[in-house]
Amino acid sequence: MKLIRTRELLSRYPWLDTLRMEALGWICNHGTSFFDRQYSVVRIMAPGAQTHLLSDGKPVIYALYHGCMIGVLGLKPRKKLTVLVSQSRDGEMIARGITGLGFSVARGSPAKGGVKGAREMIEAARGGQSLIFMVDGPRGPEFKVKPGIIRLAEMTGLPVLPVGLSSRTAMYMSSWDSFMASVWSTPMAYVFGEPIHVPSGAPDDLQEELRAALEIAMSQLKATAESVWLLSK
Repeated sequence: MKLIRTRELLSRYPWLDTLRMEALGWICNHGTSFFDRQYSVVRIMAPGAQTHLLSDGKPVIYALYHGCMIGVLGLKPRKKLTVLVSQSRDGEMIARGITGLGFSVARGSPAKGGVKGAREMIEAARGGQSLIFMVDGPRGPEFKVKPGIIRLAEMTGLPVLPVGLSSRTAMYMSSWDSFMASVWSTPMAYVFGEPIHVPSGAPDDLQEELRAALEIAMSQLKATAESVWLLSK
């Protein structure tokens, strides 16, 4: 008996894909309220992060690991956040889901549509949006900060705000990014580091220095977020 792959089935019966997308939209539209009701959040902020997020309220570029994508749900207000999502098939599913959750989406990645994605992110920043960037996406290596976020900060003038995230209880997928699937209603910890400013016209060597500094900061914030649960025992 020949097995039919999901893609073959969807291409043969397009209405199934439409039904799937409608179901995804319904789940995502209700997912934000579910997250807000069920997942308690602990936030720890460096002084500079407090200034930007609580006092000034000015846009920033949130830097997260790809495997901590669930963390975007704890960033608010969602309608003021734009997420960069790749133009791959998987990216299409993620984009539709994120839009259903109340975020704006820019499409592009280094492999495909990079210029388009950058333009959309720049336009969003000019419109007063904060941006969300997965520093090691879309294909890894895991925890390796790529230079794209530094270039984006230089072009938009927005500071990069690194975020460390952990869940008290989570399952980790066997994917390249070790995707963190937080267990239902588990507490989550967000640790916001000091913002990193990239001056306009920064030369390549300075951009590389700032990229390396961000990589170190992200690693430290991840460790701090994970230590929260050790201290609470």
